[in-house]
Amino acid sequence: MIKPTLSDMHNVITIAKNAGELIMKIYQKDFSVEYKEDQSPLTEADLASHKLICDELRRLYPDIPILSEESSDTFTLPDVNACFWCVDPLDGTKEFIKKNDEFTVNIALIHNQQLILGVIGVPAKNLMYAAVRGEGAFKQQDDNELQKIQVKPQDPDHLIFAVSRSHLDEKTLGMVEENNAKMLLAGSALKLAFVAEGVVDVYPRFGPTMLWDVAAGQCLIEEAGGKVLWADNQQPMTYNINHMKNDPFIAVNKTLNKKVVVA
Repeated sequence: MIKPTLSDMHNVITIAKNAGELIMKIYQKDFSVEYKEDQSPLTEADLASHKLICDELRRLYPDIPILSEESSDTFTLPDVNACFWCVDPLDGTKEFIKKNDEFTVNIALIHNQQLILGVIGVPAKNLMYAAVRGEGAFKQQDDNELQKIQVKPQDPDHLIFAVSRSHLDEKTLGMVEENNAKMLLAGSALKLAFVAEGVVDVYPRFGPTMLWDVAAGQCLIEEAGGKVLWADNQQPMTYNINHMKNDPFIAVNKTLNKKVVVA
């Protein structure tokens, strides 16, 4: 499958919903927290969601390899331009542990180092975001019909920045101040979804992220009319599995112009 269809998008939405239901069962009870070598938290929800998503993707698309956060150490891809799934089974584990509802399930399909399908599920809000290359971006609340979403027109004099609730840094704050902008704090890939649906104008991220943190959200933003750009050269962000840690990036509703000051 090199060119995904809306039918494929619906398949992935179903998988993300099923993973979200499993996550919520764990969310509503007491759960233990472990820590990986990099000190990032890990819960039984991360592992259960990982297994469900990988099992379902392998059943439906047996020929497409899967890069998941929870199995990234063993992932290989002979050709960096080959098609692969990029999965974060539970993005925002810190928010999950805090029980503030701001965590997501991220599933993306990448080919030639570019996004061709992306789905973000928000389990605690019964909310789905989805996009397919060339078909647009969508939002679904509960079991209602999918609604097309678009980025909002940019007004450089009244910008709203999405910023990380758990990873806010001085450079991001400086960019907000330079642009005299308002801030909206949020966790996980919600910040990317907020750009896609027109809630905010800009989401800058100068701290570390991994491929699976951003991939699904980038597909949403691009199909909604926005951009996700490397911060240093303002070229579109790409996905090379030899470099799983992302460089700083800026997600925007329109291409950055001189009026949007990069700190």
